[in-house]
Amino acid sequence: MDRIFRKLQKLSESFYVNLPKKWILKFNLDKDSTIAIDIRNDGTLLISPKLKQNKVDLKDELILHSSPHVVREIITNCLSGQTNLVVISDKIIPKSLRNEIRRFVNGLPNTEITEEERQRIVIQNFGYKKIPTKKLIHRLLYLIADMFDNLKIDAIEDLKYNFGQLRKFYFILVIHIRTYLRTSIYVTEDNDFTPLEAMDYRMFCEKIQAIGKILKDLRLSESESVKGYFHEIHQYFNDVMKAYLRKNIGLAHETWLRKEAIVTEGKSLMEKSDYEDKDKIKDMIMLAENCKKLAALI
Repeated sequence: MDRIFRKLQKLSESFYVNLPKKWILKFNLDKDSTIAIDIRNDGTLLISPKLKQNKVDLKDELILHSSPHVVREIITNCLSGQTNLVVISDKIIPKSLRNEIRRFVNGLPNTEITEEERQRIVIQNFGYKKIPTKKLIHRLLYLIADMFDNLKIDAIEDLKYNFGQLRKFYFILVIHIRTYLRTSIYVTEDNDFTPLEAMDYRMFCEKIQAIGKILKDLRLSESESVKGYFHEIHQYFNDVMKAYLRKNIGLAHETWLRKEAIVTEGKSLMEKSDYEDKDKIKDMIMLAENCKKLAALI
C-alpha cells in the first residue's frame, strides 16, 4: 500500500487536498466525477472512486416477469437488498412454479409472500436492516458453538434448528454485504468497514456456514478415542471464536499454527479406526481445516 502526504490547503472557508494524478488516471476520473469519502471511527478518511458498477439504485418495487428462471431472479434480488418484488405473468402462473416460489421464499430470512393472485405474486423482505453486520457474525459463531454442544448430547432436533437459524442469518449477512458492494450504501448502523473488510466478512462467514453443514450431518462414534478427537476439534473452534471476539491476533496466529498437529493426529487415528469411523474423522479434519481458515481471516 502506497502512502502519499499532501499539505492541506484552504480556499475561502473550505479545505482541500490534491489527489494523486496516478490514482485519477487509473480510475478515469475528471472534474465532474463523484468519489466516496468514508469517515471512520479511528479518525481516518477512506477515499474511493464511485465506479459505474456501484451506481445501483434499489427501487421501491421491482417487477419480474414469470419464467422458468424467475426463482433465481427472486433469490438474486433478495440477496442484493431488494425489499419488494412483484412477479407478474400474462397467463396463469403454473402451480409447479408457484410451489417452487413458495418453497424458496420460505427459506429466505424475513421474507414472505404478501399477495398472491392467479397472475401476480408479491414478495416482501422485512427488517433485515435492523441487525448490525458484526452482530450477525457473532450470532453465527454462537450458533456453531451450540451445534457442537448439541451434537455432544445427541440433540438432533436442536442441531437441525441451529442449522436453520445459521442459514437464515448467513443470508441476512450476504444481503448486507452485497447491498454495500453494489451500491456503496451501508444498510445498518455499523457503517465503519471498507470493501476489503466486507469481502473478508463474507469469506469468514462462508467458512462458518461450511462448519455448520458438516456438524449438521455428523453423528458421534461410540469410540472413546474418536469422541476425544471431536472434543479436541470443539476446543479448537472455541479458541478461534475467542480470538475473533476478543480481536486477539496472537491467539489467532497460535490457532492457525495448531491445525497441522490436529490434522496429523486425525490421520493417525484413521489408521486405527473402522470404516464408519474413518468417514467421521474425515469430517472432523474438515472442521479443523475450516477453523484454520477462520483464524487466517481474523
